[in-house]
Amino acid sequence: MASRGQVAAFVASKLRDGRKDALKQAAAWLQDTGRARQTKYLAEDVAGVMAREGYVYARITTARKLSEAAESEVKSYIKEQTGAHNLELEMVVDRDVIGGVRVEVPGAEIDATVRRKLARFVHGGY
Repeated sequence: MASRGQVAAFVASKLRDGRKDALKQAAAWLQDTGRARQTKYLAEDVAGVMAREGYVYARITTARKLSEAAESEVKSYIKEQTGAHNLELEMVVDRDVIGGVRVEVPGAEIDATVRRKLARFVHGGY
C-alpha cells in the first residue's frame, strides 16, 4: 500500500498535467483506503512537494486590495524566501484583519496584521 507521502508525490507530478484528474485520483485513494480524514494532510504534503520543486501556492490576506506595486513586492519577497520559480497567489481581502498582511505558504506563515498585534497586546504577548 502506498504511503501518504508517495501519493503526495504522485499527485504533485500529475497536477502539472491536469488538476481535475489528479484531484479525482487523490480523492479516490483517500476514499478507497479509508483515509478521508487525512485530506487536509495530503493537501499539505502535495503543497510541500510542489514547493520543493519550485512551485509555490501562497495565500495573501489584507484588509484592502493591494496596489500593483505592493503585490509585486510581496511576490518578490515570497520568491526570494522560498526559492519559487512559479508562484500562484490567492489574494484574500478580509476587513477583520484591520491592516497589515498575512502571508501563508506551505509550512510557514507570517502574520503581520493589526488584528494579530492587538490580540497579542490584549493577551499580554508584548
